[in-house]
Amino acid sequence: MSWWPFAIAWAVLMSLDAGLMPAFAVGRVVPQAWPVLLAFVALHASRQAAFWSAAAIGLWLDASHPAVGYAPGAGPVAVHVFGPNVLACAAAAWGLLELRVVLYRRNLATVLLGTVVAAWIASLAFVAVGGIRSAYADPSPLWGPGSGAATVGSDFLAGLWSAAVGILPAWALQATYRWWDFATAGPRFGSPGRLG
Repeated sequence: MSWWPFAIAWAVLMSLDAGLMPAFAVGRVVPQAWPVLLAFVALHASRQAAFWSAAAIGLWLDASHPAVGYAPGAGPVAVHVFGPNVLACAAAAWGLLELRVVLYRRNLATVLLGTVVAAWIASLAFVAVGGIRSAYADPSPLWGPGSGAATVGSDFLAGLWSAAVGILPAWALQATYRWWDFATAGPRFGSPGRLG
């Protein structure tokens, strides 16, 4: 995989997440563009490239979404905890890597389905990591006020809304497919003797 298209797409889509996506919020459900990028890369790239891409996306999420911590005598403060979103995005990439063998990957609908799956797996993994962390290291969960189940439910709706709003970014990523230089192993079906 060529990394310069990823760097451009990463910068554009993470900027959309920070600046534009909150305008499409429905109640407390805010769509996100990062699952579109994660799904696109995980559906087409090698395993190693998919995990490195997931780590880059997760680091940005950890850096841009501080958790609530409590300082002695100071009350609640914003704390950046690096790792939970990296692990959550890696889990989402793993799920998509396992799922992609049964999907027709060069289809816009497949990228949108992957967006939903990526958002859902990442949400489950994040709540699991946050729950383990809050059990021994921090009295306040990483996801903020409310229960983990409520957070997962809200994130499930956000995953569906992210796929609906992400049609244009997914189409743009599909249109730039040839620039990414993804490695292909040849035809999906058939014997090597029939390739000539």
